[in-house]
This record gives sequence, C-alpha cells and structure tokens, in this order.
Amino acid sequence: MMFTLQISYPVRDYEAFKKVFDSDPAGRAASGARSVRLFRDTEDRNNVAVLLDFDTKDSANAFLEKLRSDVWDKPEVIGQLMTAAPSARILEETAREGQGAG
Repeated sequence: MMFTLQISYPVRDYEAFKKVFDSDPAGRAASGARSVRLFRDTEDRNNVAVLLDFDTKDSANAFLEKLRSDVWDKPEVIGQLMTAAPSARILEETAREGQGAG
C-alpha cells in the first residue's frame, strides 16, 4: 500500500505559490515522492492541496519534517506566500478501485 502526504496551502497568490512549488525547495523527488498532484479548490482558487505519494510512512514523515524545517519555517514563505500556516497529514491507503487500481 501507499502513504500519501496531504497538504493544504492557503495561498495569497496562486501564480506566486506555483513558481515556488515548481522550484521544489524541499526536493520532492530526492525525498522519495513517487507522485505529486497539485489541486486548486473550485470555489476558492487560493486554497491549494498537494498530494504526495510515498512507499513508506517513514519517508512521508521525513519529507514533512524537511518541509517544516527548510521551507515552512521561513518567514518569506509563510509571510509572503500564505495567508495562514499550511496543514498536513499522512494518509495510509487501505483500498483502491477504478482506473489505476493495482
């Protein structure tokens, strides 16, 4: 099964956020992220969700800690890009149906 790190970002400006996201400041691929999906709320376009899939809970946790220490704790990130602190949780996949089911 897979472990998914789900992050909610309340952003000030999506385009500014996307530039930083694309620069990958925490090193997603190097941290073992197998896939990364970026979503925008259809009602609130500055409410962004990111889902990152990892093989193990430990690798998801390690990446989350790296995000917290290397990216989120920087005032220029939270102060300039976010309206509030991001929130995150790690989900364990327990079932899969439909397209892409393994």
